Amino acid sequence: MTLLIVEDEDIIRKGLIVTLRKLEMDFEHIYEAGDGEEGLRLCREHAPDIIMTDIKMPLMDGLTFIRESQKLLPEGQFIILSGYSDFEYARTALQYGVKDYLLKPSTKSEIKEVLTRVIGQLKEQQSLRLELTERIHTYEKKLNRFQELLLGNILSGRYPAGEIGHFLSHYSIAFPEEYMAVVCIKITPVVSSDGSSIDYKNHFLWIVSLFEPYAAVYQADILSVYKCLLFNFSRLDSGYSQKIWQNIEEEIRVYGQKHGLRICLSISRVESSRESLPAMYQQACMLLHHRLFHQEAVAFYPKRQRNTEARTPVIPLTMIETLYHYFIGNSQFDLRQNFYSFIHHILSVENSSPGYVCDCLDRLKDTFALQAAKDGLEPESAYRIELSVSEAMTACDSPDALMDALYARLMDYWKRKRDGAAPASHMASSPVDQAIAYMEQNYYLDLDLSMISDLISMNSSYFSSLFKKKTGLNLINYLQNVRIEKSKQLLLNTNQKLYEISEAVGIPNVKYFCKLFKDYTGLTPSEFRKKEHSS
Repeated sequence: MTLLIVEDEDIIRKGLIVTLRKLEMDFEHIYEAGDGEEGLRLCREHAPDIIMTDIKMPLMDGLTFIRESQKLLPEGQFIILSGYSDFEYARTALQYGVKDYLLKPSTKSEIKEVLTRVIGQLKEQQSLRLELTERIHTYEKKLNRFQELLLGNILSGRYPAGEIGHFLSHYSIAFPEEYMAVVCIKITPVVSSDGSSIDYKNHFLWIVSLFEPYAAVYQADILSVYKCLLFNFSRLDSGYSQKIWQNIEEEIRVYGQKHGLRICLSISRVESSRESLPAMYQQACMLLHHRLFHQEAVAFYPKRQRNTEARTPVIPLTMIETLYHYFIGNSQFDLRQNFYSFIHHILSVENSSPGYVCDCLDRLKDTFALQAAKDGLEPESAYRIELSVSEAMTACDSPDALMDALYARLMDYWKRKRDGAAPASHMASSPVDQAIAYMEQNYYLDLDLSMISDLISMNSSYFSSLFKKKTGLNLINYLQNVRIEKSKQLLLNTNQKLYEISEAVGIPNVKYFCKLFKDYTGLTPSEFRKKEHSS
């Protein structure tokens, strides 16, 4: 809190300063001026919180000074120093919004009473202003979050094409239609995690910042470990555009090496129709799946795929038919050996691509169902295989991991077929895996059950039941576990303050964060940090 005294009589001005110091009023600085012009200069330089000013002064009288200084300090609190003969001036000053006045001479108790009152009013104003600022900040965050979810729903094709414009305009979200592109991004550690936290949020925001000089960038939230952006940009000369992407690609490569990350991104074709957005998103996803085939590559573009897929490989039908016979048999070893051979073949065949792999596995699914029907087997049994290949490609980061994931899904069906268990579509459990992967990378967002179940397009009660059955915890408790584990890593590996860590893991109320941390660990965050550092 700072104070400015504007008084032309030195003895009064100095006396006030002495009195204030004796009263131990809590002012960080007390400035003084002998006239209104000097007072204005000090207002410009120091922006004092409270100004005490005389009425009659040379060069610039008090009323003119108040009027001019209010232009500089609209939130300033003014107190008039007035003699009895100046009452009419004081009354005029009150019309300018002056908060209080002191008659000269004043006693210590009068000075303290007036200043205490004005300081209280100022603090109340500041508190209200801070509350309003926080409310606006919260509203903006929720608005941004809503925009991310809305764009995510648009890209994932949840709205009819003709209604996309309606949804955007209804919720006052406007962006130019021309020259749009969808970008998908995946960030993964180069080596297995050693327990240290990966700061997905800030790594992702750094990537966003690379594109902001060239485009309006919108984040879209889709339940996927692929992060998604929508670009609006002015069409650039193709040579210049290519140079920009090459520079960005190199920056990402260097950044990833520095932080021990593999960062891959794909850019869809450029379109000028909002109705094309779902297809653009699907293309960007399929392009990013190519990272499994090109382990050193960083970026994937549509034009890079045209020449490499000139001849589509033949689907190995004989291998699929052989696999069916091993599937209806009872040898898990033979099934595993032949399935891995099949997957390895379709991954490594010349001109193989994510689209080709998906086509092969779709044919496997159809062949199993058709052959089972020919063999007189129950069509609604476990012979209707659903391997969710594109989802597996999204989650995995190497061909070996993809083979393992697909085999694990096939084995789920094989065991149910062997044991005569009721059919259980893979999709019944897949959303739980998706939600877990999503929370691991997006724990810092404002998440809840209804939001995640909406992203999956499932009834929240049914999804909650599935989630608890698989994990043993309800979704909120699982999310809290993730956040506490992330906060432990930040406590051990950074010097961040508690409120910074609380905000970073998605719990903006630091008091609630400390209580939650103690409930989960038995220690406060400070005790945990001290104990771990001393051991």
